[in-house]
Amino acid sequence: MRKIAKILLVGGILIALLVLGKSLYLAPGSDDSGLPAATVSGGNIGSGEVSLPKHLLIPKLNIDADVQHLGITKNGNMAAPSNFTDVSWYKLGTVPGKVGSAVIAGHEDNAISLDGVFKHLEDLKVGDDVYVVGENGEKLHFHVTGSKIYPYNLSGAELEKIFSAKDKARLNLITCTGVWLKEAKTNDNRLVIYTELVK
Repeated sequence: MRKIAKILLVGGILIALLVLGKSLYLAPGSDDSGLPAATVSGGNIGSGEVSLPKHLLIPKLNIDADVQHLGITKNGNMAAPSNFTDVSWYKLGTVPGKVGSAVIAGHEDNAISLDGVFKHLEDLKVGDDVYVVGENGEKLHFHVTGSKIYPYNLSGAELEKIFSAKDKARLNLITCTGVWLKEAKTNDNRLVIYTELVK
């Protein structure tokens, strides 16, 4: 009987450690950035030689994150990274470095409120440096031009500005902020950091 109790105890501990380990690594319950992306027209992936993003570097925030290539969730929103240490590039939009608005999202925290990759994104100021390293090793340099907080259910011209501005080579960084909405299962706001390619 004691042997069975020990086996059950050890098994219970292993399962608890597995669950805890997953919660430390995995992002919050949503695979969704919360920003509608269905209005975005196709990107410029097919035009010429293009190196897709592999790493995002933000020296001021000590960020060196792998970039996941994701599209749209079943809700029609931009997909968010599958864990809280990576970021996700919206692969149906603009490629970083090309003319248009490339968009990268990252989590503010994980399911148990440990810091996510973009926890301190709000600390970026105009002129701060952001780098995207491509799969070919090319390092693109962007600088911050501004920031804005939007409601999570944003629509219209402001949403178009985030995903579709085509006047310059832009990189827009997005994360959750504000108050948790229990019914919607998301934060009420999104922080967007606007950057432009340094020529």
